Amino acid sequence: MKKSLIALAVLAATGSAMAQSSVTLNGRVDAYLSSKTTGVGAAELTQTGLTNGGLTGSRWALNGTEDLGGGLKAMFKLENRFSIDDGTSVGGFSGDAYLALAGGFGTVKLGRTYTAFDDARAVSNGSNVFDSAFTPDVFGGGADYASRAANGIRYESPVFSGFSGAVTYAFGEDKTATTDANDLISMHVKYATGPVVAAYGYQEEKAAGATANKFHQLSAAYDFGVASVSAGYERRNGTAATGDDKGYNLGVNVPVGAALNLSAGYAREETEVAGATTVKGAGYGIGATYNMSKRTILYTGFKQTKTENGAGAETAKVRLFGLGVRHNF
Repeated sequence: MKKSLIALAVLAATGSAMAQSSVTLNGRVDAYLSSKTTGVGAAELTQTGLTNGGLTGSRWALNGTEDLGGGLKAMFKLENRFSIDDGTSVGGFSGDAYLALAGGFGTVKLGRTYTAFDDARAVSNGSNVFDSAFTPDVFGGGADYASRAANGIRYESPVFSGFSGAVTYAFGEDKTATTDANDLISMHVKYATGPVVAAYGYQEEKAAGATANKFHQLSAAYDFGVASVSAGYERRNGTAATGDDKGYNLGVNVPVGAALNLSAGYAREETEVAGATTVKGAGYGIGATYNMSKRTILYTGFKQTKTENGAGAETAKVRLFGLGVRHNF
């Protein structure tokens, strides 16, 4: 009886606040049996075992929101990434960790989250083997882009007749007496209406205060109903030492009935240093998912990527096969 009275007293004291705010726990657990072969020639190595995150990495997150009135909301997200195969945490809230205000003006996020450029890149992989471990990705022959930014301020605009945009600025916060900060600026503009999505993204990353890489991304996707397709073109402008990259990726996803989905993708890239091709990469992937319920998915996939040097000699190769299950909670 005492416990019930105490609970009622707590509810009475906090009822008005609880009616306007909430905190939820959600996440996903993803594990798969994998066989992965890497290396070339005598250095080729195959490893078979249980692996974390075939479709998406395992994670849990706390999400909070409070209605401040007048169309204004305060929000936060704290997301922890972990490996289901050995139970270890990646460390802290290594996924998203931000505080936000949202209203008619849009949304402002403070902390760590995906860059605006990554949103444009995601459009290009939306139908490319589920944007998963089986998605062929040979971009970044010289350097790959940062998908998340710490110490960041991100602004997301409202949607105007299908158009929207976002900007990220991340403070390097590592300036010393002899070294400048590694700041990052990122943006995208997107159009989405009905089955059509198109986006352009730009990201500039600094190293020791100097611009190290500039990334450009053009992406498009279309849902025909019987199948969806996505495509992207990316270019990196680097330094004299790292050169420039250019490449593209294509994907298709075909639903078969209410539960089964089939997908395939292809990607290709080249790196040039001082006007000469130094790296060529290409890869393909195929996969399938089966919805056992609204929360649980069985999946399988295969991916192969290869890279060559400017003379055409094979320098790296990856073959990955997996069979797994993902559960959302």
